[in-house]
Amino acid sequence: MNEEISLFGIFVPSVLACSVISYVVMVAVSRVLRVVGAYQYIWHRSLFNLSMFVCILCATVLFLFQAQS
Repeated sequence: MNEEISLFGIFVPSVLACSVISYVVMVAVSRVLRVVGAYQYIWHRSLFNLSMFVCILCATVLFLFQAQS
């Protein structure tokens, strides 16, 4: 996981790329939950969104870097 990604000659950490991917997925899931009406049953929406982001980030890192080990 110590790899860096070259983006137009600028090296960015791989965690940053995973975070951006995870944020896009979280926004999509959040919109689906809002349309379905699931946020009515969630007590603290901000904490739920934070925990959902962390879970998606962990899943993204595990999915992208499982082949290296």
